[in-house]
Amino acid sequence: TGFPVRVRISTLIEPDLMGCGCSNDDDAGSQGSAGGAAAVSSGVAVRTGAAEMDGEELAVVAAAEAEVVGSAETEEHVQRILLAIDNFTRKVSEMLDSGRAMFKDLAADFEDRLCTIHKERVEKWEEEIRELRARDAANERTRAILHNAQLQLFHIRE
Repeated sequence: TGFPVRVRISTLIEPDLMGCGCSNDDDAGSQGSAGGAAAVSSGVAVRTGAAEMDGEELAVVAAAEAEVVGSAETEEHVQRILLAIDNFTRKVSEMLDSGRAMFKDLAADFEDRLCTIHKERVEKWEEEIRELRARDAANERTRAILHNAQLQLFHIRE
């Protein structure tokens, strides 16, 4: 009893191993003959011959053929995934380029705005300094006038 129902793609199933009594020499010569057909894909060679195999052996062959079909489907799926990776990589590259350009423009705008804010703030402080100096000068003049007035009042009392 017991051949595995599933056969890996990389496994080579030979008729001798399945107990049919055939040799390896029959595999190559019988691929196109009427006595049997061989499914060959991705390194898998399965000899089929209804007269030479029992039910379990046919199940193994059918499973191997299904995996061969599955392998092609898998390969197609892998190709779709690789294409998706390429498309995604291209989109990411485009987004990076776009982002770099956007950030470059944004950085230039930010720098301009920051310089403008700095200039406006410095001008405001410079104006504040001018106002403080003008007020201080006016206060000094007023203090001098008051001091002179105080001295005159002091001299008048004496």
